[in-house]
Amino acid sequence: MLKVPVLLYHAVDLAPPAGHERWTISPREFEKHVDVIAASGRVPLTISELAACLRGERELERDAVAVTFDDGHASTHDAVLELLRRDISSTVYVTTGAIGTSGMLTAEQLEQLGELDDIELGAHSITHPNLDELAGARLDEEIAGSKRALEALLGAPVSSFAYPHGWHDRRSRAAVVSAGYRSAAAVKDAISHLEDDPFAIARWTVTAGTSAERIAGVLRGEGVPVAWRRERTRTRAYRSARRARRWIGDRIAAGDG
Repeated sequence: MLKVPVLLYHAVDLAPPAGHERWTISPREFEKHVDVIAASGRVPLTISELAACLRGERELERDAVAVTFDDGHASTHDAVLELLRRDISSTVYVTTGAIGTSGMLTAEQLEQLGELDDIELGAHSITHPNLDELAGARLDEEIAGSKRALEALLGAPVSSFAYPHGWHDRRSRAAVVSAGYRSAAAVKDAISHLEDDPFAIARWTVTAGTSAERIAGVLRGEGVPVAWRRERTRTRAYRSARRARRWIGDRIAAGDG
């Protein structure tokens, strides 16, 4: 089985954004990660390219890797350019409601990145909610609305989506398909493979303590599970608990508590 590590980054910055300390690595450490990725000999893919392989539309002839960024932090701009200098493609998922806000990518930066080869821009919802706790018009707006907003900015189709926090269920997956996306990235902290779901592609999360040596191990598949295709029981149980907490919070906010 051909395994495809998909790395998930957030901020690459000396000063972590407030509340994102765990998900931020320094530019110097990131450069070491890039060295390891380049030395691995794996062919870099965007998520849309990987999804085409999962659908059988493109042949995956050798070991591959994909590098992704979530949220659209301003530091992502320099990080993806660093990857490009080493001929490594990447996919950047943008929370459209945060474009141009403090510490986030501006419209001008996104337009610049959108003009570069080997950089894919995807949508990451409008307000970054837990989509598996939503339904109806709110769910559709977060998914389809972020696609419309990003396409209007870029003047180009947007075909990939990333679930905020990785949380998704059958409703949110169906909404992604209905909105016209061709792929979606989840998290799972597992290794993707050719039997993975193109609308819930597994990724492995890079955190502040992730060393270059650990990245090398992940690329070799060491200490990382292979992605499962069907949802696990513990995921459903955790979702039910989160939905219950949200329902109680909504009732209290409405004065019904």
